[in-house]
Amino acid sequence: MRRLALTLLSLAALAAVPSAQACDCGGCPPTSCGTSSSAPSGGGLLLLRAYGQRGPLSAIDTGNGREAFALPPGVASADGRVYVAATQRPRRFTTVRAYNAHTGRRLSTHTYLGGGWAVAAVSANGSYVALLNSFQKGRVARIAIVGRALGSAVRTVALHGTYDVDAISNDGRKLFLIQYLRSGYLVRFYDVAQESLASRVLTEKGAPMQGLAWDAVASPDGHYLFTLYLRGDGAAEVHTLDLRRGTAICIDLPRGDPASIQQYALALSPNGRRLVAANPALGLVATVDVRSRRVTRVVHFRTDRYPPGQSELAASSHDGRTVYFTSGPDLYAYDAAYGVVRGTYRIGSAIVGLAFTKGDRRLLVVRSDRRVVWLNAATGRRLG
Repeated sequence: MRRLALTLLSLAALAAVPSAQACDCGGCPPTSCGTSSSAPSGGGLLLLRAYGQRGPLSAIDTGNGREAFALPPGVASADGRVYVAATQRPRRFTTVRAYNAHTGRRLSTHTYLGGGWAVAAVSANGSYVALLNSFQKGRVARIAIVGRALGSAVRTVALHGTYDVDAISNDGRKLFLIQYLRSGYLVRFYDVAQESLASRVLTEKGAPMQGLAWDAVASPDGHYLFTLYLRGDGAAEVHTLDLRRGTAICIDLPRGDPASIQQYALALSPNGRRLVAANPALGLVATVDVRSRRVTRVVHFRTDRYPPGQSELAASSHDGRTVYFTSGPDLYAYDAAYGVVRGTYRIGSAIVGLAFTKGDRRLLVVRSDRRVVWLNAATGRRLG
């Protein structure tokens, strides 16, 4: 494996969202061009992403509802501590910058010769970052890994074929890749220490899969990456990637038509034990137990149907009991303890961000016109 000298980046982390694989689902996935939001614990911020989970970031203070800072397109860490962005001058050089995602302050800058590099994934413990080069000559994918364990160097991996980076493990030894084929895609494991691509395929039965990566959430401790995949036949599943063991399993969600399954929104409980998949178009909330890796509860509720077309959002309270999720310009609240859905709570405009304040007493709602609405988190009543 070739090494190139570079300035060390001291980073904190994320398993990145995979690129979308084409299917006949229609629409535009939040992973590439939709809106998304997250509120990592301890930061007091709501992180808004306007053009997918690798797009520019706007940080909203959950205490006063005002924008604290903004950052260029990049990758935010799963624990919300660090944000990494790359600036390219094609075929000349690439500059990679790491920011403190709590303050927006620049932590480090790293420039090297060679254009076309983009931030693809960061390990969840903050030790490693994976860069993917868009200049794939002769169908050869080039991936560079920077990290503390490598000193001030880059390791580069060259693979024949079309690949994207799905995630990188905390120790930097496991690289998870999406390999695109004419017949679909495969999830592959690359052993960084052994410099080898494992023959074992992580997709079910080792066969190419079809679908679109629609949404994704990563556990802050770097254990799991949950990716919602949709298929043109109305099937929806959560691809659960175990970054420690290097295994993967698909968890089936309730089916629907190709349009309605696009309304699924994911929210992971702060303790990482429960994944909630809410779908207002289907009128249901499905709960996935992470340890058993299966759907353990499906709660149905009555909902006002509306024409699909925008991505939905979901946010979990800090104690994990309540999950608010959007339905167009409206909100619902799911009580995980009793399995009850409350609502509808009218906001009056498309919603682009949700976050609980400290103590879980209030819910911050950001509309598409950037107006802020405050709700009593326990009752859904609008506050002054």
